[in-house]
Amino acid sequence: MRITFPAAFFLLLVLLLPAVEHAIGQGAPAAAVQTKARECLHPDQVFDEDGDVARNRKALSSRDLCLRLEVFSEGRLNWVLQIVQNRKNPNGPLWAVPHDDEDVAFDSAVYGVLKYGGTVVAVERNHDRYNRIGKRKQDPNRNFQIRGESKCRLQLARSPEFTRRFMRWHKAGQPVIALHTNKEGYDLVPELDEEKSKGNVSIGIERKPDSNITEFPAARPIRAKSPNDTLIYVASALPSGSDERLVRFVRALNAEGIHVLYEHVERNDCSMSNYAVRQNLPYVNIEVVDGDDTGAQARMIDAVMKLIRAGRGPSAPAR
Repeated sequence: MRITFPAAFFLLLVLLLPAVEHAIGQGAPAAAVQTKARECLHPDQVFDEDGDVARNRKALSSRDLCLRLEVFSEGRLNWVLQIVQNRKNPNGPLWAVPHDDEDVAFDSAVYGVLKYGGTVVAVERNHDRYNRIGKRKQDPNRNFQIRGESKCRLQLARSPEFTRRFMRWHKAGQPVIALHTNKEGYDLVPELDEEKSKGNVSIGIERKPDSNITEFPAARPIRAKSPNDTLIYVASALPSGSDERLVRFVRALNAEGIHVLYEHVERNDCSMSNYAVRQNLPYVNIEVVDGDDTGAQARMIDAVMKLIRAGRGPSAPAR
């Protein structure tokens, strides 16, 4: 039987229709393209290689939210930042998620921005902690550049563009709330690769006398998968005990059952905490152990925001 061109075309459409319908239903893969000014994307349109946005699709479909992409290159590194702004309440915290392999942190940021407003800025790297060029790698959380200063030891290149694009979403007077997960336990092997090390994000570590970290453990820790790895970092240019307002905040967190690590910033390492201190921004880093512990992180977010709204939050770090 001879098949004419119109008939063959119609048959091809019939055969492809199920696949087309499936693609439309699932949303065609979005490209990493800079979002135009005043444009908001649907969750299905957001470049999302590792599924963070897809996993939170229902929550991110809220009409209160505006989703965008910041796409740019700097120092041979290509960057994609996922932006989630509460357009109904934009004057809230900057919810910072610099590590793309920390899924709970992204989920908690969505919880925070919906409940308390502000903007989420999350680095998209297809579930990789680092941005890589061949064998070289850049930790996004060690890539915040102070204007006029040279690059830090853990930077591949200076990063004024990355810093500007990330921090442009911070509102004056609002806190920077970083969200992270960490490996259970700790080790203190110097210069060990972070991908192999458990690091030192934990309460109960025997620290050296000259350590810039002071522990403030809570007497009755909140419920969490790993209580010793569930904590909040604060940071100041002043030694522990000298920043009176921050000390009051630490005591209030302890009373809420939250362990605290107090970082005394002496030398800039281009981390977000150091940048916040140098720029005089109120800063909190909320940490939970790897895995599904969004509940503990959400409870700590609620505790922090309760104190901030009561005027008992972190001070702007002293200069």
